[in-house]
Formats: sequence, C-alpha cells, structure tokens
Amino acid sequence: MNEMYILLIGQVILFLFGTIYAIRRSKQTKKNEPLPLFIRLLLSFSLTGAAIWMWVQDLEAPYRQWAAIGMALSTIGDLFMAGLIPFGHRLIGGMVTFAIAHCLYVTAFLKTGISWNSLFIVLTGYGLFLIIGWFFFIRNHKQDRLFTIGALVYGLWVGGMACFAFALAYSYGGIWWIPALGGFLFVISDFIIGITDIGGRNIKYDPLLVWGTYVGAQMCIIYVGM
Repeated sequence: MNEMYILLIGQVILFLFGTIYAIRRSKQTKKNEPLPLFIRLLLSFSLTGAAIWMWVQDLEAPYRQWAAIGMALSTIGDLFMAGLIPFGHRLIGGMVTFAIAHCLYVTAFLKTGISWNSLFIVLTGYGLFLIIGWFFFIRNHKQDRLFTIGALVYGLWVGGMACFAFALAYSYGGIWWIPALGGFLFVISDFIIGITDIGGRNIKYDPLLVWGTYVGAQMCIIYVGM
C-alpha cells in the first residue's frame, strides 16, 4: 500500500496549497474565500479513487466495499454543493446525498462489528451536543421552518454515523479509533455549515474549516488499515 501513502501525502500537500491560496485571496477580497474549485474536485475524486483502489485490492473486505461506495456518493454530494449538478437548492441536494453516504459508512461499521452498549452511551452525548448546538447557533427564524428542522434531522443523522464509528472503535480499539475521529470531524464540519449557511453567523475562514474537517473525516474513514 505504499502508493496509498504517496497519494495521501499528495492530497495533504494539495489541501495546504489551496488553503494558503484561499487565505491570501480572503485578505485581498475581505471575504471568506473557499478552496479553488479544481482543488476541491481533485481532492474529492482522488479520495473516491483511493477508496475504490483499496477495495479492489481486497474484494472480500466488506468495510472497504461500503466505504468506497459511500465515498463515491460523497463525491456526488460535493458536486451538488459546488452547484455543478443542476438542482433547485444545492444544500438540500448535498444533504440528501451525504445522508445516503453516511448510511453506507454505518453499514461498513456494522459489517465489521460494533459494541451496542457503547453505541447507546455515545448517542446521548452526540445527541445532546447537536440539539443544544442547533437550538443556540443554527436555528434561524429568518429561514423556512421546514429547512431549519431538516438541518437538525440531518445533523442528528451525521451524529448517528459518528456514534457507530465510535462503537466500532470501542469494540476493537487500535486503528479503529481513526474512523471514530473521522465521524467526529464530520460532525464538526457539518455543524460549521449549519452555523453559517443556515444560522447566518459569521466564522472567519469558514469554507476552509469546513473543507479541512471534511477532508480529514473522509481520510480517516477511507484510509484506515491501508
């Protein structure tokens, strides 16, 4: 799997390059500039390619199978979020696609085996964090009520995936704490989107924070055990 380490290092360097460029642009425009589109797409497609390649190397590994399919759907979600797939509302298109991708990640965790006792404990923790965070930072009376409620449901959905990742780590320990970290980073990434895009609050460099946590989350889930 030496080629996977090379690809991983290349993706990190690409992200850092894009981040430096975006920060410089932000200082010029006085706005929170995102990573350049071609860097976002390159990161997303290369992560999908890496996930599929790892699956091909071991077709009998259910974790890699479902992680690869989930990552492929995540790339479609990225295309929705970038506005490259014609749709009425890019955020809704992305949320629906990512929700399905998270189901596939949960399937990967379940196929590997989890501790149900730890699942119920961590569900409480993530649930309280997301509900309280939504109430104080995301809920916005200026937005459509159905949209804000949908954001809460989606947040709990992502939190549920993170709980399954934690339950897997609790069961086996070792390298499986890496996807548990990935689940946590997913929660943070989507929480930032909720605060800014729905809650209407300003966070300095929020597009970079979203993509930094998002890419980190995907790497933790995809590259575990490489």
